[in-house]
Amino acid sequence: MDILDLQAAIFAHQNQLKKALEGYQLSFHIENLLMSGLVYENSKIISQIRARNRTEKCLLIYDRLYKRENRAEYLEEAFQLAEKTKSGILKRHLSNNKKASAKEKQLLQEFQNANNSILKEQQKGNLANISVINSAIKKQNELMLSLKRIQSQNQNSIAENFDFKAFSSKLEKEKAIMIYYFMGAEYLYYFTIQNNQISLNHFDVTDNANSRILKFIDYFRTPDAITNDIVGYNYYGKSAYELLKLPSNQNCKNLIIVPDGILNFLPFEALITKESNTTNFAKMHYLLNDFKIAYNTSANIYLNSKPVQKSEKTVLGVFPVFEKTAFELTYSKKELESIRSNFKGKYLENADATFANFKNNASNYAILHLSTHASSGDIETPASIKFYDQEIFYSELYNLHINPDLVVLSACETGIGKLYKAEGAMSVARGFQFAGAQNLLFSLWKVNDFTTSVFMEDFYKNVNHNVSYFEANNKAKLDYLNNKSISNVKKSPYYWSSFVYYGSVSNEEESSNYIYYIVSLLILIGLFLIFNRNRKWKIFTNTSKKRNTKK
Repeated sequence: MDILDLQAAIFAHQNQLKKALEGYQLSFHIENLLMSGLVYENSKIISQIRARNRTEKCLLIYDRLYKRENRAEYLEEAFQLAEKTKSGILKRHLSNNKKASAKEKQLLQEFQNANNSILKEQQKGNLANISVINSAIKKQNELMLSLKRIQSQNQNSIAENFDFKAFSSKLEKEKAIMIYYFMGAEYLYYFTIQNNQISLNHFDVTDNANSRILKFIDYFRTPDAITNDIVGYNYYGKSAYELLKLPSNQNCKNLIIVPDGILNFLPFEALITKESNTTNFAKMHYLLNDFKIAYNTSANIYLNSKPVQKSEKTVLGVFPVFEKTAFELTYSKKELESIRSNFKGKYLENADATFANFKNNASNYAILHLSTHASSGDIETPASIKFYDQEIFYSELYNLHINPDLVVLSACETGIGKLYKAEGAMSVARGFQFAGAQNLLFSLWKVNDFTTSVFMEDFYKNVNHNVSYFEANNKAKLDYLNNKSISNVKKSPYYWSSFVYYGSVSNEEESSNYIYYIVSLLILIGLFLIFNRNRKWKIFTNTSKKRNTKK
């Protein structure tokens, strides 16, 4: 691969761009063969990072070719290439879960369990039992060899290319624009896909661009950072908005963002589209006012995402509350009552909110709502979420195998975790995605107990009025800003922009209901016409009989 990459770099330097691409494509082919033989997640991540660095060089070549020949297919090929390294491990995992045999699934589950045992023991530090770790490693090695034997006979992998035409049609049908970011070592690339057209641009991130983005993100580290510097927030919010080249609001109100790198932690809704001198947070010019925003992990996941399936919105609620402890969530009770009064379901409270109870009931409900504590972890500790009886690492969620309409993670930092180039943040939310959840609502920083309960009340009120999850999130934020009972300080973007929605934009339930109503109406019209025709026929027959009798 190194030889092929060097040869490709020489061709690129000699302006033989197509030959350079051929060289890189051979390297990608070898990389894919190597990737198919890997079992450990970290090994896959390392392989994907190599492919990612090569992809950045190819994007520059495609951009040069497009400018030289003005052929749109170069942009589409560049997009396809960027997509291959976007959350590739997640995509492979989901694809393999669909195609894998029962034996392979069992081995994968055992392999993941062994990995979780190692992680759990390592967190004990000096108290860790080395023999337990060694035993789990030995078990993993045995399972790895068994998995390799099975996978060598029947290699499962995601398709090389996804259907770009179907992807563009879906965007058009949903009246949406997609902004797709690719964070490289030198440049931030961004594709804009709209009206069956694609564009590619980039800007240098080695100067002060990254610092401007990070400065904006820094405003969300503490509750008072924005209120203590409203002028600065306005300035950096506008600066980041201009830097990220977001579209102006035209006829399209739906904006789908595929973030990358540090952009995974940026609340796009809170960007400032127009600077102002106001200190009234409700009157500031946010991107939220221009677009309804949804996020997606990749274009492929967006294309293959299914709208809501279950006809009845039942809720499995997990509310540990942690009463009379240092971890007590006082307003979690208010959140519980608000949801329970509007939605049927099962609500696990206090000591009933165990991981085992959640796991045993998760497949039976449309919405999974977890109101609890969570942590983003650090370099050594994985992201985790608390149940009443135990703390669960994000990787322990992989084996849940769920398919809910929506997962709501009403907890701190559920979208934050160790950030890997190309793969994204290994967060609690990502754990639920590995488990099979497609639509998720989760947080990007430490959330306030009170304001979260207010936001959730508005969100579920919208859902109860048959508003799609995508729109319900957007409307709940606007409702929050317009709520006169909330003080100006609590209307800071810190409080309302933490929760982001990843998932489907369309609402199948609405469209299916719409079709149902049309079909029902047509049946009624048909029955009326048949009844009316029969009635007229009877009247005609009776009249004829009377006439014959008179005669």
